[in-house]
Amino acid sequence: MRPFYGRFAWAYDLLVERPVSQECAYVATALTKHGVAAGARVLDAGCGTGRYAAALAGHGYRVTGVDLAPDLVAVARRRGGSARFAVGDLSALPLRAVYGAALCRGVLNDVLDDDVRRAVMRALAGVLTGPGVLVLDVRDWYATVQRKTAEPVHERTVETERGTLIFRSETRLEPATRRLLISERHALVTRSGTESEAYEFVMRCWTRAELDASLRQAGLALVALRGGYDDAVPAGATDRLVAIAARTPGMLRS
Repeated sequence: MRPFYGRFAWAYDLLVERPVSQECAYVATALTKHGVAAGARVLDAGCGTGRYAAALAGHGYRVTGVDLAPDLVAVARRRGGSARFAVGDLSALPLRAVYGAALCRGVLNDVLDDDVRRAVMRALAGVLTGPGVLVLDVRDWYATVQRKTAEPVHERTVETERGTLIFRSETRLEPATRRLLISERHALVTRSGTESEAYEFVMRCWTRAELDASLRQAGLALVALRGGYDDAVPAGATDRLVAIAARTPGMLRS
């Protein structure tokens, strides 16, 4: 498991800065536009440290966050607020249609196998009821190639209450499989010494065609595709694909 998800889960938000309030305002607006109003139940699938779940709860939604990493869920639970959190596997979600919407940010990049990708997408579709809106983001393979070819190394240093935290990530491309081969190192420098951990893992990017096909196979129709949580950012402008999909009439559940 990535140190981000375990030993260094406490530092995730410090190292991965996101405009959470802005992005959740966009999600809330999109949900309302497609018939999922405040008060509806929302699943945050792969909730991480719970910051998006907490922000969506602030917009009046009843949010449940699920993540496979217990340490991340522990961080999420310490936030307080109305959002609820549980440890769980997205490919094995109970298929009960109780959520008006689901949010799934970045998680699908960690799913390498085609069959598991289909299983996760069907599981997400299976928990939706009513208009049934899914908002997700994944890495766009072609834009990621451009970015990581130009900038394969990412480094960040932050001062924390525990000491100086140094993070380094290097990405190599595997074009034949659209995979990213990533080497990470976390180091916490304190008065008593340095605590470090290195880790290597693989991500698999998506293409627009693959994403659209996967949604359709799960009984979902793509209604919007952007390059960020902003209607002014077109798909392809960044290395992210932000998709809004909704249930199609007569979709099958299993």
